[in-house]
Amino acid sequence: MSTVEDVKNQIDIVDVVSENVKLRRTGKNYIGFCPFHANTHTPSFVVFPDSGTWRCFGQCSEGGDVFSYVMKRDGCDFQTALELLAKKAGVELTPYTRDEAPREEKKRLYDLMEEAVNYFHNNLTQHPAGKAALTFLTEKRGLKPETIEKFRLGYALSSWDGLMQHLMGKGYTRQELIDTGVVSEQRDDKGEVVPNGRIYDRFRNRVMIPINDSRGNPVAFGARILDPNDSPKFLNSPQTVLFDKGKTLFALNDARSAIREKDQVVLVEGYMDVIVLHQEGFANTVCPMGTALTDFQAKQLTRQTKHIVLALDGDAAGYHAAVKDIDIIREATASEMPGDSQALLRQENRLNVDIRIVTIPEGLDPDEVVLENPDLWREIIDNAKPIVIHMMETLAKGRDLSDAKTKSEIAAKVMPLIREVPNAIERETYRQQLARFLEIDESLLTYGGSLANAGNGVKRAFPAKPRLKTSAGSMVFDPKDSFYNKENEILRCLYRYYENPGSLAAIDRTLRRFRLEAMSPADFNQTALHEIASVYFRALDQDEELDTKEFVEKHMPESVKEVFLTLKNKKPDNPSETQELDEEILRSLAFMRQEKCEYDKSELQALLEGSDPKSEEMRNFEEMLDRTIERRRRLDILIDTINTIDFKDGK
Repeated sequence: MSTVEDVKNQIDIVDVVSENVKLRRTGKNYIGFCPFHANTHTPSFVVFPDSGTWRCFGQCSEGGDVFSYVMKRDGCDFQTALELLAKKAGVELTPYTRDEAPREEKKRLYDLMEEAVNYFHNNLTQHPAGKAALTFLTEKRGLKPETIEKFRLGYALSSWDGLMQHLMGKGYTRQELIDTGVVSEQRDDKGEVVPNGRIYDRFRNRVMIPINDSRGNPVAFGARILDPNDSPKFLNSPQTVLFDKGKTLFALNDARSAIREKDQVVLVEGYMDVIVLHQEGFANTVCPMGTALTDFQAKQLTRQTKHIVLALDGDAAGYHAAVKDIDIIREATASEMPGDSQALLRQENRLNVDIRIVTIPEGLDPDEVVLENPDLWREIIDNAKPIVIHMMETLAKGRDLSDAKTKSEIAAKVMPLIREVPNAIERETYRQQLARFLEIDESLLTYGGSLANAGNGVKRAFPAKPRLKTSAGSMVFDPKDSFYNKENEILRCLYRYYENPGSLAAIDRTLRRFRLEAMSPADFNQTALHEIASVYFRALDQDEELDTKEFVEKHMPESVKEVFLTLKNKKPDNPSETQELDEEILRSLAFMRQEKCEYDKSELQALLEGSDPKSEEMRNFEEMLDRTIERRRRLDILIDTINTIDFKDGK
């Protein structure tokens, strides 16, 4: 996790905004008067705690995250805002470095880990002391010899210094053993490391499972007990210069081709589940490192497939375990299942993926299921349920569906999930399925119906989200990409191909002709990208007579240099002719703005759902919604006519 993400996760945006804006709760969000323009009649400023964002739907028409808010409020740069919020969050800032260890030092550490893998594997297959561990893996866990070889499983001797002596005999230093986490350091009564104290093997009398990075390099170990009296049952390597739990997925390197071939990834909870499933032909399976899947890991997966299956335990706690431990909602609090499901749906929408859930037969783990009956596992995965359907069945399990109160309670918990579904056809299908499931009339589950609104005060329904127009022609990004990737690609093209003052003139002139704003940093809402865009647009207008790229390099804040270097160093594409590139950039920008309009619409509609129909607040939100719809209409017209525009004169 980056420092920026760490700070953002530790800060409550409502608390920060409340320092100078009086906020009033409406539903799950907060509204108030915008602090950035004069207005005492229309509370157009909204804070969305779930996403950690804010937006002014009035004169400003701006928004962003907690960093952009502080920057605008205090008139400061990103670095200053980061320092202020880091101090508030109690997060220590460290200077950016391109690499945490010089390349040669890292190579030695990779070599050390490779030597450790070979040592443990030899203990398992050749050392007499490894016989019990080998028997455990083959007879109790059903592993074949070729599987043990493929995953290079091993055994750690019941020794305090076996591995340590072996590695030091190979010329590795005490500090290198510490840096890779294969040894532990002596600690005092307060838990502090004793300087130059004793070191000893971290893993003893355990089955050793090598953990590889996405390129197949061994970077850590998962170690399982053999003696039931030992604890913990599983012991992982600590965070090291090679191993970042939040950026590593077990067996991803081995699973990548199968994930692409099947266009699906299955997430399970345990290393052994993954290993056995790969053995039995289900190689599109991975698991995180015993924690909730991070955004980084989620993006790793969505680059391979848009279809994710969560495999849950079969016991009553299975649903909560998925939300807490193996799903892709890092921030879920696991308080109530419906709330968790709503967050899961929002994550599904945000990542533009299809998330489905399966439940393992009670009392069994995935590896036990597949060893007993591979066809049953295949059937379980094939029958993975959408989140909404899984929730319906989970809430109804073991309950009397002929009881009116039970029906009302289930409807009240499932309908909010259905309203989170952006696609109108899916939304209507789920509503019909719920009505049939509860054996009630569908009219009771319309957005104005009594059961649909139980406990949430919904007063009205809204039109379905229209499809976004792309017209004929290419864009600089994949339309299915996330907002971050879209903004990143547009900004990358601007930086690489639009270097001179006035180079954006044709694009901006066209935007103004359609009564749309010229391109600016406001189009880049992602924290780091917004800051990079701000420097880029300053470079186009600068008076220092520096080359645009030279200005950008000189003024780029340290806090976003890592992101900037990734953007800058991406392998160059083959640029189109200037007019064609103008067209691609404009089409891409318009499409992205369309999507953001739809996001604004959905947020405003949610606010309207929680407002009194007779209140001034309702009228204000309706006016804001009308303005958003009008902006969307102008973008539609622009996209419909882009192919006919002559960018030389903007006509």
